Amino acid sequence: MRIPCAALALCLLPGTLPAGPDLTGTISILDASFDGPLNRYDGRSGLWSTLPRRGNLMTNAAETVFIDHGVLGAEADALLPKVHEITPEGLALRTVAIPDAVLPALRAYMKATRQGDQADKIRFGTGEITTAHTWAQTYGYFEIEARIPRGRGRWPAFWLTYAGLGWPPEIDIFEAYGAGIAQPTKKDGRFNTSVHFDARGEGREEIYSTDIENPYAEPGTDPKPKERPRGDRSVFTFNKYQDSAAYGADIYSDFHIFAGTWTPEKVTFYFGKDRDSLREIYAAPTAEDVHSPMFLIANDQFTARGGWWPAPEDTLEQVLAPENAYMIRRIRVRAFEPELRLDMAAGASAYDDRDSVILDTPGDDTIAPGDGFDVIALSGGVDTIHLRRGKSNKIIRGFGPDDRVVFDSYPFLDAEDILSRLTQVGADVWLPSGADPGWPSTVIFRDRDVADFGADQFESRWPVALDVWRAEASRKRRPEFDIDGDGRLAGGTDGSWLNDQGRAIAMTGGPGPDRFVIASRDSRVVEPSPGSIDRIDTMIPLDLPANVEHGVARRPNALLRGTAGNDRLEAASPRALLQGEEGDDLYDIAPNATDVTIRLRAGDGHDRIRGAAAQALLAMGPALLARRDEWRMSAVPEGTLLTLGEDQSVLIEGLDEAAVRAILPAAE
Repeated sequence: MRIPCAALALCLLPGTLPAGPDLTGTISILDASFDGPLNRYDGRSGLWSTLPRRGNLMTNAAETVFIDHGVLGAEADALLPKVHEITPEGLALRTVAIPDAVLPALRAYMKATRQGDQADKIRFGTGEITTAHTWAQTYGYFEIEARIPRGRGRWPAFWLTYAGLGWPPEIDIFEAYGAGIAQPTKKDGRFNTSVHFDARGEGREEIYSTDIENPYAEPGTDPKPKERPRGDRSVFTFNKYQDSAAYGADIYSDFHIFAGTWTPEKVTFYFGKDRDSLREIYAAPTAEDVHSPMFLIANDQFTARGGWWPAPEDTLEQVLAPENAYMIRRIRVRAFEPELRLDMAAGASAYDDRDSVILDTPGDDTIAPGDGFDVIALSGGVDTIHLRRGKSNKIIRGFGPDDRVVFDSYPFLDAEDILSRLTQVGADVWLPSGADPGWPSTVIFRDRDVADFGADQFESRWPVALDVWRAEASRKRRPEFDIDGDGRLAGGTDGSWLNDQGRAIAMTGGPGPDRFVIASRDSRVVEPSPGSIDRIDTMIPLDLPANVEHGVARRPNALLRGTAGNDRLEAASPRALLQGEEGDDLYDIAPNATDVTIRLRAGDGHDRIRGAAAQALLAMGPALLARRDEWRMSAVPEGTLLTLGEDQSVLIEGLDEAAVRAILPAAE
């Protein structure tokens, strides 16, 4: 029996439903009001990505793709209706019929991104915005103020999804049905709130329990999650379909707020006309699978004429009318401020892999946090912050003109490259490093303007180029070979992946980030451009060529020797031998690379060893061994610092002094 809306609304006045969200202990991450140009992420700077990760276009409907201008070329853009537009009411996400003249370019793009078998079906394009390349977080508060488009077939949503590779988990703050136009449908006014999860972890192995019930389920409802097969596994869902009329709401005529709070214990959903009237409408437990960073997505969706909820032909023009858009007035994201406080003035170390708030001293500090989500609060002095790229983001408060950040393992070529990526987001400056293709990592400088920063405040050490061959669907998934047999391979302008296949090949890089795979002792690599982040994977003993600072030893017993600059030398197989030169080098040992030898010589600079296992060996040159009595060891937060001379040291991460002594050469 359907209760009249007015009568039911009287029963559900504010105060009769559970209370709205408690934002105590949260900090603002994003407050986007869409009253200016859409801040698109362009691969270097910006906030919002407008295509799915990797640039694939398919939605989950057979006839519809996500699309944006700038994808299919200028000729197609001139004919393609806008699916993203800033209006006086906010951001309009639209669904449009793709003009026939645009379809050839669309099909060519889909073929190039390995979706060509579906291209002939496509007739419609739709809009989305995501933070897939700029922001992901674990737990927090997520809110959208939006108005829902009318029309059967429309299915807009605001949701979170796993920032790594794979799916689920997923949290749907809402997914709403468009109201019938010619006649009402059973779905009018309805929207869904849900949490999806399965048993698989980051490596896709089944490690999580799915045998749980919802302790917050309403009396008389099934507390068990819904289970449905998906390939060789099952996906589980806690969800509730909501009737907006039950709250006296018309989600098609007015803006409303849909929100969710995600904590380690539960996910709680809210709905209301405004922030003051928000009330809890559903809650579900946080399953074991739902504790990893997620990024957010707001997208229109169109199930089209061949889908599961098709738009009738006679309403299509009204359903796709430009004014019938998914309107977004505001998106807010808040994070829980870390409870752990590390006060350096009280003697605490800033290095801790847990989420933390780090407080500096009044003087000059060197701050090197761990892998967690950290809020670094600067209060004075000249501070240097060392950041290593990982899954979590960083927030820096009080960053002054004399402070510096040293970036470790980010895809930043140099300080000028960093400056070009800075993005103004409200009152803050964001420095995104992209995703490759998972785990976006961003540093937020609180209450700053882009113009406040100078190149002398940044340094990039041991950079790693994004894996564009996985991150961009338009790239080939395999390297280029010398198919014509002329003994030469040349890189393109935007970066190439070249492989000699064990034959003598002359490989020449281009101005973009190149990757070389070399297995023949007679092959030669020439990298003419110093302005890119290039890498060599070697199966043979190799000296890094000029302008290549990143090498990976892929075969046992291979010697990899660096240049005079600051090199990144990695061991990816057992018994590799790594040797740097005068620069400050990073030696990175993979977990499966046992019995690795790292050779140090006098004058090698200030080096760092990462991933060292107890069976690794440090080999010292004769000049270093001759002054063995001068060596000094000291414990530092990251591990052990071995000082070898006035201007030479090596920091061994993760090992204490006893473990370092065990890998030093034996005294004669």
